[in-house]
Amino acid sequence: MLTNIEHISEPLLWQRLLNFGNECYQQKNWLQAEYYYKEAESQLDYLWSLEPTNVNLLMAWICTLHNLSTLFEQQGDKQIGLHYILSAHHRMIHLTQGVETAEDVKLIAINALKITFPPLLAFSRRNPICEDCEQSIKAFQQQIKQHETVLH
Repeated sequence: MLTNIEHISEPLLWQRLLNFGNECYQQKNWLQAEYYYKEAESQLDYLWSLEPTNVNLLMAWICTLHNLSTLFEQQGDKQIGLHYILSAHHRMIHLTQGVETAEDVKLIAINALKITFPPLLAFSRRNPICEDCEQSIKAFQQQIKQHETVLH
């Protein structure tokens, strides 16, 4: 007979990888931080593909991409930093527009856009970005304004 025993007190592999990445980042050990963050991202991406409605995995995946963005921005490689911050945002947009995306996953992705967009906007204010990216950000801001409801 198989039993499913969860070790709640023991951090999962992706959590340990993120912790190691954060420690390396704090010590300015950029290559090791990059390695741990990329390993965590890969692990989270895989786990989330198995459980697309698991919001905790999605949020951890987004945070890991934001960590990678910050890591590269800190090192002066703004282009790669932008790549990582855009990756999370674009994937959420893609999910919201996907014909084959389940409705519950679409709703999760719509809510996740509230987490992916502010750091992208902040990044664009700190760093010069290409005209196409700037236009996309402005267009997305307009979409948000159109869908906001006013509560009195």
